[in-house]
Amino acid sequence: MSSAVLTPLNKDLKKSVIRDSNIELLRLFAIFGVMILHYNGYFALSLVTPNSINQYILVLLEGLFICAVNVFVLISGYFSVSTQKRKAVKALELVIQVICMNIACYLLTALFSGSFTIAGLLNSAVPNNYYAILYITVYLVSPYINIVINRLTDKQLTIFTVLLFVLFSVWPTILDILQGYGLIYGGLYTTNSSGSQYGYSFINFALMYIIGAFLRKKSYNFNFYALLTAFVVCLGILFVWQFKQPQVARAYSNPLVIALAVIIFLLFKKINFKSKFINSLSKATFTCFLIHGIFLGKIGIANFVNASPILLVAHMLVSAVGIFLVSWVVWVIYDFVTRPVFKFIGSKLTCLDNVLSPENT
Repeated sequence: MSSAVLTPLNKDLKKSVIRDSNIELLRLFAIFGVMILHYNGYFALSLVTPNSINQYILVLLEGLFICAVNVFVLISGYFSVSTQKRKAVKALELVIQVICMNIACYLLTALFSGSFTIAGLLNSAVPNNYYAILYITVYLVSPYINIVINRLTDKQLTIFTVLLFVLFSVWPTILDILQGYGLIYGGLYTTNSSGSQYGYSFINFALMYIIGAFLRKKSYNFNFYALLTAFVVCLGILFVWQFKQPQVARAYSNPLVIALAVIIFLLFKKINFKSKFINSLSKATFTCFLIHGIFLGKIGIANFVNASPILLVAHMLVSAVGIFLVSWVVWVIYDFVTRPVFKFIGSKLTCLDNVLSPENT
């Protein structure tokens, strides 16, 4: 599932047919967004001079890309709502890649720093990755979500999706805002008695999956300029909001963050082109998600964050491109080594696949 995690789950197209590349390009956009977010979050935002042009650039990019994880899950919902088939090996592939990349990153870091320990190595073998675990959870239960969605009328599906959006996005965000002003009402949350978890939860992942499925079922065709206007408005509000309540503004469960994910998805849907190159690159998105962090402390962010704005942006872009290309090479090698293994394992898990797929039970 290394590529399946951040790519459509349905791969029934013949190999001779080049898949449309607009969504593959969107995945690349989103993974570059993840790298920019971590460029900001790990180092840049804490080092940048307050009220400088550079700070405004970083905050603007933060608002633009904070929806990246939501985009990935939304894409899965959009492409997976039409099938109830699930394969156990895909979940296993995901876990194994997390473990392999964790171990590789630990060994690389520990050997260069001289801090290698057996305990550290064993700890790195734990697939402690929130995205992977939440994605697997959604992947396993999504066939049953699909059954519900596919049995609803258009009106019922609209009411269902809007209701979930209000209950699990709008209302928790209102409470998060109030909490920022000292008004704490933990017992009023619909997500968790201790708060919204800012969208780092199965609830938000399931919501984004359902929104993606909703978009597929409804097949809306919004005007490009209307989408562009909505994009600018959402981004502008998020930009200002971050200076007031940054954690709430940057929450995955924030209605504006979810709206931005939907808008960007719909904008990319309007792009029509085919590219084997883009499709090939997009397969490395999950690998990049797993290993990009190891490079961020090595690229001299502190030397550029308060340099000229042009130099800062250039450093961010060049760093992101370089890290992704390294990730793509790692993915190619990893896929070459593991593909035969997972193909064999998958052939032995067909009974479990039948259990996981409601249409076979």
